Amino acid sequence: MTSMTTKLIPLKALIDGPKTLSVFGKAKPRDLSRLRQSIEQDGLLYPLVVIKEGAKYLVVDGKKRLNVIRKLAKSKLHSRSSAKVPCLVQDANNIKPIVARRPMLLTGPELAHEIIIAAQSRVSYATIAQRFESDIDVVEDCVSLTKLHPELLMHFNNKAISLEQAAAFATIENMKAQYDLLHQLGPFVSNTEIIAAIRAGETVIEISEDNIIFLPSRGRPAKQSGATQNTIKFGNTCQANELNERIAA
Repeated sequence: MTSMTTKLIPLKALIDGPKTLSVFGKAKPRDLSRLRQSIEQDGLLYPLVVIKEGAKYLVVDGKKRLNVIRKLAKSKLHSRSSAKVPCLVQDANNIKPIVARRPMLLTGPELAHEIIIAAQSRVSYATIAQRFESDIDVVEDCVSLTKLHPELLMHFNNKAISLEQAAAFATIENMKAQYDLLHQLGPFVSNTEIIAAIRAGETVIEISEDNIIFLPSRGRPAKQSGATQNTIKFGNTCQANELNERIAA
C-alpha cells in the first residue's frame, strides 16, 4: 500500500478536465447511481488522486466520485460532510499507479466492523469484497477475528497491531497460545516475515539469532469447494454481534 498521506481539500478547489485518468490498479468503470449509493452507505473508500495547478487541484483519478460528491454536497443531509474531500496529492511529472488491497480511508477496525455487519446476512466473500473494493483475502482476515483472543482484539482496536497481524494470530486455534505468542514476540510482532510464518502455520519461528519460538503444528482450515466456498459462517448471530460491539467499542 502506498505511503503517501491523505490531505483534505475543499471541494471548491477541485477541478476535472481532459487530463483525468485512472491510476488505481484495480479501477473499474462504475455506474453513478451505484457509486452514489456506495458513498452514501459506506462513505468514500479511496481518496481522489490530484495534482496541484495553481490555487486549484486537478483530479487525475476519481472524476466520477468527484461528480457524485458534488451532487451530495447540494443536499442538506450531506453538505457538511462533503465540504472537504480526502485526496492524495501527486507530482504532475511523476504520477504513480496506486495499488491497495483494501480501502485506504478505513482503518483496520473500521473495515472489520463494517464487514462483520455485512457478514451477518450470510452473503458471499465476493459480494462483500466488491462492496468494499477489497481483496477477498481481506474479507477472510476480518471474518477470522471471531477466533481472536479478547486482549489481542483490544490491541487491534487500539491499532497496536494491524489487521494482517491480528488475522495471523487468529490462525492459531488456542486463544491462550495467541496471547502467549504476542508477549513472546514483543517488538518482533511487526516483522512481516514472522507474521507470514505464523499465517503459514510454521512450527518454528526464529525472531533473532539467539531466540527461537516453537509453535504447535496447525494450518488454516481448507476452503470448501463449490457454491459454498465463499459463504461466511459464524457460530451464531449473537457471537457476530458481540464481536462487532467489541470492534466498534
